[in-house]
Amino acid sequence: MPAGESPTGELAELIGALAESAPPGVRARLRVLLENAAREQAEQADTIGPLEAAVHPPAELAARLIADGTAPPHLEPLLAQLYVVTVLQAGPRDQGELADALAGYGQETLVAPCPSGAVALIPDDDGERTSRIVQELGRRLRGRVWCAVAGRARAEIPDGYREAVDVLKLAKAAGSEPGVYGRDDFLVEYAVSQHEAVADNLVEIIRPLMASTVLRETLGVLIRADYNRSRAAKDLYIHRSTLDYRLRRIEKITGHNPMTGRGAQLLGAAMTVYASRNSA
Repeated sequence: MPAGESPTGELAELIGALAESAPPGVRARLRVLLENAAREQAEQADTIGPLEAAVHPPAELAARLIADGTAPPHLEPLLAQLYVVTVLQAGPRDQGELADALAGYGQETLVAPCPSGAVALIPDDDGERTSRIVQELGRRLRGRVWCAVAGRARAEIPDGYREAVDVLKLAKAAGSEPGVYGRDDFLVEYAVSQHEAVADNLVEIIRPLMASTVLRETLGVLIRADYNRSRAAKDLYIHRSTLDYRLRRIEKITGHNPMTGRGAQLLGAAMTVYASRNSA
């Protein structure tokens, strides 16, 4: 080999060339081989070689894709074109459940910490895996972790991440049980939350009600009971007549009857947006 040429540099170029036509699983394996070779090179030399310079640890690569949707040129052939952006939040006792669920997606999945907990970029090369991935996540998380998903092309991962974070906030603000959620699960609330002036109006409608713990709790239970008054009264341990009296007070304070279709939709969205804005 001519002086000055690097076998590891040739390996990096060869892996990149092979990855361009490789299926997802092979691309993931090639990326791991590249990372392992880079670590070995770093351990054997004091200077940064061509492999080490070409490789980002998975968490750093995920963070870069979330930030601006780009990857180092050497790694682009090793990445999928489409991803399911998955933002997860678990309680302190469920961190192991979260780690186990993400580990099941293999080496091609990129995982990084984020303010909500963790974000996983799960490859969706054929554009049709999203629904299957959502179902798989639901089974693996077993109703113990909050999860929000958004499918995006690689360059649009930052937008998908923002959407998933917003959906996760709405799910928790709505008092939803741990599970897997997407934008369609909170379509009205999501649309409202993206328009500042509309969200402000809804918050002002519901704000006076927040001063009353009893009425706030009553409306929240009614929403979770899907506006079934008998079920809501049972959950509140009160008589139906007491519930009806509270609902009249809610209508008087807010100007909207929670037992009408329009009132239910408006007050439900207002409660979720208010809780989302005031969540930690």
